[in-house]
Order: sequence, then structure tokens, then C-alpha cells
Amino acid sequence: MQNHSRTGLLIECADQLKAIMRQSAFRHYVYILRKPDKATRWGGVGTPFYVGIGQGLRLFSHEEEAKDPKRNSLKLETIRQVWSEGKEVIREIDGFHDVEPWDREEYLINEIGLVWSGTGPLTNAQVYASSAKKDGVELRKYADDHALGSVEEIPSRFKLADTKMMAGPQEPKSRTSVFGKIYTVAERNPGLTGRELVRALQNVDFTGNKSAYTQSGSVCAAWLVDYIEGAYFRNDRRHLQKYPFA
Repeated sequence: MQNHSRTGLLIECADQLKAIMRQSAFRHYVYILRKPDKATRWGGVGTPFYVGIGQGLRLFSHEEEAKDPKRNSLKLETIRQVWSEGKEVIREIDGFHDVEPWDREEYLINEIGLVWSGTGPLTNAQVYASSAKKDGVELRKYADDHALGSVEEIPSRFKLADTKMMAGPQEPKSRTSVFGKIYTVAERNPGLTGRELVRALQNVDFTGNKSAYTQSGSVCAAWLVDYIEGAYFRNDRRHLQKYPFA
């Protein structure tokens, strides 16, 4: 059974969060980012515009991202609008948990509602889907890819399945991020095809990576495929490139 501690703690700075996490018995938390508009809704003060799961200083990552003018999304535009008014984003810890609290995140997203679906103010971009287990691997939005087969099966939509690759010209900021782990494997094994890279990455532990949706470390092939294509095709990433580089 999952253990948790519910709270409505407001976080003013990174040092405060660091101190709390050092003393906490729980590694994970659900957080809410709110506008400083004094609206009293959804259990707090300030209109919520983003809900997420984090550990460490994940709570502050969106504001760091907003400092990069090359990155754009409704979430980042909302943060920049708050800053343009000379104000600060309200950062709230909804609760602490000993494992990634997908159920609580799902509840809050459904309860508050999403901008893109016309149901509420949240700027979360991805389509939320409940997690489910298949072959012992936790799946969320990739469940449809593996409805008839195994989570180890590489989807036919993988454009880079037979493309040989190597580490790209842009190194990820962190080697412990998903892109960082992909980059490291590609760097150590230049010339792997996309299919071979997926197989190699299936031996990597992604337990600490929020987007992996795994509590065991095992991840599905479709999830890896999307990250590999993002690392190769996205101009703001470029963590992978064709081998040999020409």
C-alpha cells in the first residue's frame, strides 16, 4: 500500500524544498503551480495552471524552462505572464508519497480540468491516461501500443528502427535525465540502429525519471521510441545524430 502525507505547503525557494526533502520520509510529491491572482479555488489561493509529480527540485524545473526564449508552450507563457506583472508563481506541495502518486495526479487533473479540453485552467499538455500494468511494466499513454503484444515489442511506427545513430552535437544538461541516459548509451555505443538502441536502453534503470511511469525501473519500448525520435528530430534537442556524422 502506498504511504503518503497530505499537505498544502507553499514553497518559496529551492533551499526550503531541499531542507524539507532531506527531512522527509517520502521521495515523491504532487505539486500545483498557481497564478498569484488571489482566486480561492480548488483547495487553495490562486488559480492552478499546472499539476505534476516530482522529486528533488522538479517543482522549479518549469520556471527554469521558462527562462529559455526558445521554449514555448501555454504553461511557459503563463509563467512569463506572471513574471511580466512583477509577481511570482505560487508553488504548492499537495502531498508527499513514497512512490510516484499517479492516482493523486490523475484525480487533481480531472478535478481541476484542462485548458485544451475546455474543462478547466490547467495547461498540462499531454493527454492523461490511467496507468496500467502489462508484463510487469507500468504503462500509461502507451498502453494502446501494446494492447495486442508485449511491452518489449517495438512499434511499427518507429521511423529510426534501421537508422544507425551516435551521440548528437548537443549534450543534455543532466546525464541522469531520460535524454541524458539515452545520450550516454549512444555515446558509448556509436553506430547502434534505433532498434538496437531501444534494446540497450531496456537494460537501463529509469526508476528515478518521472516521465517513465515506472516503479520497477522497467519501461516499455514505445516510450523509448518516442524519446529517441525526440532526441533525433527535435531541433531544440539534437541529442542524437546519424552515424557516421557527415
